[in-house]
Formats: sequence, C-alpha cells, structure tokens
Amino acid sequence: MKRRTLVAASATSLLPLAACAEPQQGSFTPAPIVPVVSLDAVDDHDPSQPFNLSVVDGILEEVNVTSDRSKTIEGEFAEDLTAWTSNGVLDAGSVHTVAAKAVSSDGTVTQFEQTFATQRRDGSGFGVSDVTPIVEGETVGVGAPIIVFFTEDAPDRAEVEKNLKVESELGHEGAWHWISDSQAIYRTKEYWQPYQKVTFTANFEGVFLGGDTWGDENHESVMEIGRAQVSHADLETHTMTVEFDGEVEREIPISGGSGDEWEYYTATGVHLVMEKFAEKTMVSPGREEGEEGYYSTDVNWATRINSSGEFVHGAPWNGSLGSANLSHGCLNASESDAEWFYGIAQRGDPVDVSGSPREMPWDNGWGFWILSWEKWKEGSALEG
Repeated sequence: MKRRTLVAASATSLLPLAACAEPQQGSFTPAPIVPVVSLDAVDDHDPSQPFNLSVVDGILEEVNVTSDRSKTIEGEFAEDLTAWTSNGVLDAGSVHTVAAKAVSSDGTVTQFEQTFATQRRDGSGFGVSDVTPIVEGETVGVGAPIIVFFTEDAPDRAEVEKNLKVESELGHEGAWHWISDSQAIYRTKEYWQPYQKVTFTANFEGVFLGGDTWGDENHESVMEIGRAQVSHADLETHTMTVEFDGEVEREIPISGGSGDEWEYYTATGVHLVMEKFAEKTMVSPGREEGEEGYYSTDVNWATRINSSGEFVHGAPWNGSLGSANLSHGCLNASESDAEWFYGIAQRGDPVDVSGSPREMPWDNGWGFWILSWEKWKEGSALEG
C-alpha cells in the first residue's frame, strides 16, 4: 500500500513538468527598419564646394534644397538612391534648408530637415551701373526695352543672366539679349500691357558670377508703363496715324525722306521714341560746312526715333506735307502737329515706318523690335 501510494504520488508530481515543455503560442512582430539620413554640410560651408546627403537602411525618395534668397539648389541622386550631391556653386553668406524624405524596405518613412550657412565672400565690384529708360517719375511707352549696363564685363554671361529678373503686374513673356559683355537688353515678345509697373531686379549680393567674381550689391528699378501710344507712318500715303490704346487719336500729314541719296530715305521698321527737344539744330551727317550737301537747320518740337538722326519735327517750310517725301530722312510735320506729338511722346513709344526701300538696322538706336522673337532670343546666354 505504501509503495503504490508513493508511485501514484510520483506520477502526479511529473504532470507540471510535462506541461512546461510544450511550445508557446502567439505571433512575433519585428522592429521597424528606420532610415537614418545625414548631411555633411555644417555652418560656414565653402559655397564653392558641393555638399552631400546620404541615408542608411533606406533610399532617398525626395530632396529639396532652398536658400533664404528664394533659390532652389539642384543636385543628382546616386544610382542606388542612397545619396544625393548638390550641383553648382552656392550663394555666399546664405542660409540653406535641406528637406528630404527617406523610406526603408518595410515602408518606414523618415522626414529630414536641417539648415546650414555658407561662408561670406567679398564682392568683386560687379554690379549694375545704369538702367535705361528707367527714371523716377517718368512714364514710358509699351515698346520700352530695359537696357542694363554693368560696372564691368560679365565673367560668365549665363551666370549673370540667371540672377536678372523682370516682373510685371499684368504678366508678359520676355528675354535678354546681350549687346556686349557689359550690356544686356530685355525685350518682351509683344508690347507691354499699358498702365502697369514693371520691376527689374539684379540679385547679385554674394552670388558667384563666374571666374573669380562674386556679385556686389543687389539692384532694383521700377518702370511705369503708360498709355499705349503706337504710331504708323506710311511714306506712300504721307500720313502718320497715332493710336491711343488701339483707337485712332490723330492723323498727321507728313513728308518723309526724299531718297535723293540712299541716306535720305526714312528707314522702314519699328522705331522707338528715344528722346525729345523743344529746339534742335539738324546738321547733315558726315559732311563739313562748305561741302556739297551740307546743311544746318534749326527746328522745333524734335522727337528722336533712332540714333542716326531720324526725328519727327516741325517743318513749316515744307509745302508737301501729306503729298510728297522731300526731307533728308526725318518725318516732317506742321509746327502744331509736331508740338502735339512732342507733348504726348513717351520714351519707348513705337513708331512703325513703312513704304521705304531702306530697312533700319535693329541696332540703330532702339530698333530692337525689328528682330523677330526667335532671333531676339538667340542673344540670350540661357535661351540662345
């Protein structure tokens, strides 16, 4: 009896041990794979050197880099998308914000954002010396260009042009055209919309402009576009039709260039009003006093429309106004009509001349509208 009881007790004591040996039940959740993003740029970064963004345990899906000067910095991804390297030279003395999105193989996302500042650079002296025809308080015409003169030759036209901006209140399409390394001209595809402000900005401060040149001060000029005053001078009908905002305001009897000599033809093409004089002495170009063909004539109400001496001016001696072309190349009008035109003329007003065999070169004065839009864009360092 005792033995059986002992055996029974022993069997009972083994049951809990058998139960502990069975496998546990339930599911296992692995830890997420978190991408780790790092940036090798710190404050006082050399703006001439690239910077790199890299990720461990993931790939880069997005990288956006902007500066405190509203610029976007471009760059390239590594083939395996684990790194990104900036392109080009950064602005000096500027704060850059790097924002990135990385994702791991299990879909875990890391959002990264960090800023760094670049070293400052002393300006080399390159900047804007003059902008024409922008003068405070002046209203200009719808054909007005923006003619920019720089303090020195541009070391790299493309780098300079990247930092030139023209904004208008009513919108436009335009392009730069380089005349020389120190002069660039902006023209629109179509005439400006009237009655608006146009702002030209050169963002040069701390900007790399090529060679060893860093920009000096920024520049801003505001141009006021006035009424759309467009004139059509027809040398065959001897009439100049002046339109205000698309409506005919006045038809002026004129007398154009006689053509007795080639230079006495009034040139065909779109001229722009450049300047005006209440009184001016007209002198024959290229001739000295006493030579055949020399003349010196005092005129009133002279409005210049190109550089080679074409004006709209009063000519009370010309008895062929409205009937024949007898001038040395200017558009003759009556004293009263010339005074009226002088009074309303704005720099940049188009005067479109037709009916002459002599074509005006596009670079005679402000003859920029003579070039087609495609030809004009060829003069851009970025679009040409």
